[in-house]
Amino acid sequence: MNKFLIKFNRVISYILIALFIAMLITGYRSVGHFTFMPRGIANSLHVVSLNVSFIVLFVIHSMIGIRLALSRNRIKGIFTDVVLILFGCLLIGGFAYFAFIR
Repeated sequence: MNKFLIKFNRVISYILIALFIAMLITGYRSVGHFTFMPRGIANSLHVVSLNVSFIVLFVIHSMIGIRLALSRNRIKGIFTDVVLILFGCLLIGGFAYFAFIR
């Protein structure tokens, strides 16, 4: 299971790099620096679509990293996994809630 989580975490990190670059591009377009996409599309991508997917993947990436770090320090078990999953769901729910309130 740890090998799968390490590989899954690495794949998520590559996706996060691409999402971060896309957020940078749409953010610069929102302030008027890039002109290859309309400002409305860039703003909606930046505020809702890319933002929520970036938050979800970042929280998953962080929780897997914390789990792997805890298991290296011999803190393992189902209780730790459940606490990390619940904390991750709380973070995703909270940030997604604030992303859609505007």
